[in-house]
Amino acid sequence: MIMRQIILLFFTVCSLSANAQFFFGFPQQQQMQQQEKYTAPSFKGGKSALEAFITKNFQQPKERERVDGRIVIAVIVNPKGKPVETHVVRSVSDNLNAEAIRVCKKMKFKPATLGKKKTKGRIDITFPVKHGRVSFLDLPTIEV
Repeated sequence: MIMRQIILLFFTVCSLSANAQFFFGFPQQQQMQQQEKYTAPSFKGGKSALEAFITKNFQQPKERERVDGRIVIAVIVNPKGKPVETHVVRSVSDNLNAEAIRVCKKMKFKPATLGKKKTKGRIDITFPVKHGRVSFLDLPTIEV
């Protein structure tokens, strides 16, 4: 019985704190108007330009590995549109990861914006790997 009263009291306090801004007169509409729109950084030229850039600049390591998967690199872009920091989110192999990081550091981006102000932001770049090579085609590959 006492436990039931404690639980009931707990839920009553929680529901009151959720409605506290209504009771205490906090202006909810002003808070929503002050939020500015955030746009993430993007590669200059769009998705097709990104794929062309990766295909052109990705050099196959001399030690070819027969692996499939995706390499995902998180890139922190400064307000000028240059990559400042890179981090491997999804890995395939050390050699291919190192090459993907090298390619990401050469890229140029449209910086992230918060309202009208340019700001630092993060973008994830995906490198699809089939049989140890970067390939954006969804066709099956045949080794010769």
